[in-house]
Formats: sequence, structure tokens, C-alpha cells
Amino acid sequence: MVTKKIGYVTIISLLCAAMTTGCWNRRELNELAVSVAIGVDRKGDRMLLTNQILNPGAISGKEGGSSTLAPVTLFQESGGGFQEVHRRMTKVSTRKIYVGQLQMLIFGEEFARKGLGNVLDYISRDHEYRKDFYVVIARGADAQDTLKVYTPLEKTPAAKLNASLETSSNVWGETAAIKIDELISAIVSKGQEAVATGIVVIGDPQAGNDKKNVEKIQSPTQLKYAGLAVFKKDKLLGWLTEKESRGFNFTQGKVKSTTLLLTCPGEKNKHITVELLRTNRKMEVAMKADKPIIQIKVKTEGVVTDAQCEMDFTKPSTIAELESLTQDEIRSFIASAVNKMQKKYKSDIFGFGNEVERKYPRYWESGQKEWDDAFSAMQVTIKVEAKIGKMFKTTKSIAERMGD
Repeated sequence: MVTKKIGYVTIISLLCAAMTTGCWNRRELNELAVSVAIGVDRKGDRMLLTNQILNPGAISGKEGGSSTLAPVTLFQESGGGFQEVHRRMTKVSTRKIYVGQLQMLIFGEEFARKGLGNVLDYISRDHEYRKDFYVVIARGADAQDTLKVYTPLEKTPAAKLNASLETSSNVWGETAAIKIDELISAIVSKGQEAVATGIVVIGDPQAGNDKKNVEKIQSPTQLKYAGLAVFKKDKLLGWLTEKESRGFNFTQGKVKSTTLLLTCPGEKNKHITVELLRTNRKMEVAMKADKPIIQIKVKTEGVVTDAQCEMDFTKPSTIAELESLTQDEIRSFIASAVNKMQKKYKSDIFGFGNEVERKYPRYWESGQKEWDDAFSAMQVTIKVEAKIGKMFKTTKSIAERMGD
């Protein structure tokens, strides 16, 4: 039995002896080096593998370990292939590296541009790898740099990266929590290309490798998710901006909650904040002049959480105006993402091809080989319907109430 939550106590669940039936490949805890994150980089024509290994003594806090020992240690090796390098690490590790608790797989940008296929193929075949860990891309950096940073709030950098990705995906909408099986599925798909979230190191990577990084109120070096990496098959093509990344997530129905900062009508320096509470989307495909056209429909509900404008929110006309502003903002997000993918990258990350294949299989069968050209030229319409509900606590701003 294996538990995903990382900690000294939960690691004990790795022991197959706890199962009444036993286990043919049973290994004791003190025989394992538990890997929680792996970084893959390219150095010349060789692969550089960085393995972030739990330090159980530091995690448990026993004998003052948490105050004196690093929560993780890094093993690094280079070579020609993933399995070769992984096995070669036994030269520096006293224990067999166990990957069943892996939380993050990070590819350096240079490596990702050359292609992820060989690494993903090996991982998909190896029975020790679970299929519920996340994959991200180190943006403009090596993966090894992200694994050397001490992080606050969470005991291990891998736990921080995991939790931050899930949280930002749920409450902001710029990132995408892509698991290994989702990434592989998109890469092998004929009708949709892959995306993955980017991560950057803010500050000096060398300073982040010092425990003093988390002993200050404001850590000088931090890890931050930034934008989506877009792919053609298994090769990284480039990046979406924050606006474009949020637009993409709207097209996929992955925006669970987020906020929009809208400009007040006639007041360029004042803003209204709308919190979206529920969002769903639908794609429809039709044929026009023997060519597919796509309509993206987004429906959302929200409330006003901050208003600097002098507007009467009790009037239906004001609410209608806010709904129109919200619709325009979301539409601009989606349009910016679609435009970049059609004009610059010519990569169908939206899954338009999947929609065409489902509804018009004969067209898809004959036209899928030229889908890049068809995707780049196809007509895409965006329809957004927003409903603004009751205001939180009051319909008037503080400024308005001070003037009453």
C-alpha cells in the first residue's frame, strides 16, 4: 500500500510487510531513497538527471533534525539515456532510489525543445512510476535550478511545487495542473497538442540553495509558476502569456474560480473586481463551405468584490453593463490565445481536431494530415455569457458611503 502524502510517518506505508499477503518485491524503509522530484536537463549531447531525495530525519524532526538537516538531498548524474543515468546514481546513493512517491517531474526548457518522447516512453513502461504526479517546464532555466531552492511553508520543495500548482490552478486560472498521463495522452493524440505549466526561479538560484533563504520574512529566492508551455508533439514550441494562458484554460473548462480586474466605464484609473465562482464551457463544430468552423461557448457566474467606480449596483442596467464588461474581458482572453496558436505556432492545443473527428469522422480521416493548415485558417467564434449575482455584503463602496 502506498500513500501519496509525503512525510516520515506516511513513508512507512511503503513497507509491503504491512500487507497480510506480503509482497514479492518487498523492501524495507531503510533500504530505500525516496524520490519526490526529478529534473531532466540537457548538457551538450548528454542527459543530466537531478533526483530530489527525502531526508527522513529532517522531515520527522527527530533529534533536532529539522533544524540542522536539509529536508531533501540531491543526486545528479549524466549519461545517454534516462534508465542508464538513473541506475548510475547508485554510485552516489547508498540506497535503491524509489520513485513510487514522485510528486513532480521537471524538464529544463532546452531539453523540452529537443523532445520529451524518450523520457516519457520509459516512465510510461516502468511499473514503479505512478501516473499521478505533475509535469512542469523550467522556463528559461535548467530543471536542476528549481530543485535546489529552499522553500517556505512546505517542508520539501517538491511538496511546495505540488501544492502551489494545485492551488493556483484552482483559484487563479493561469496554470494547468497537468499530470503525466494527461501529458502523454495529448502528445500521442492526433486532434490535440500538449501544454504544461512553466516555472521560473525568482532571484539568485545560488542564494536559494542556502537554508537562510527560508529564515527571512521575505525569501530572496522563490519559485513561481508563469505561463503555459505549448508543444507540437513532444517538442516545446514556445510560451503563452498570462492573459493567453488564462484564455486557454477558459476554452478547456479548467477555470474553477478566478478574478477579473475591469476598468470602470469612463474612468480609466479606477477598477472593478469581479470574482468568478462558476464557469463551464462547450465547443461546437459545424461545416461551412466544406470547412469546419468552431464555436466556443463559455458560461460563468460571479459577484463584485471590489468597486472603485461610482455606480449604482441596485440598478439592473448597471448589472447588465458589468456583465457585458465581464464577457468582453473573457472573450479577449480566449481570442488572444486562439490568435497566437493559429498565427504563430500553428498547434491545436485546444482540441478542435478532436471535436471535428467526433462529429465529422470522414472529413477527419481524409484531412488530418493537413490539420495544421486547416487549424490555422479555420473560423473560430467565441460566445460568452456572464451573470453577475448579488454583491458581497454591500452594494456601495466605502468611498460612496463616506460621501453619504
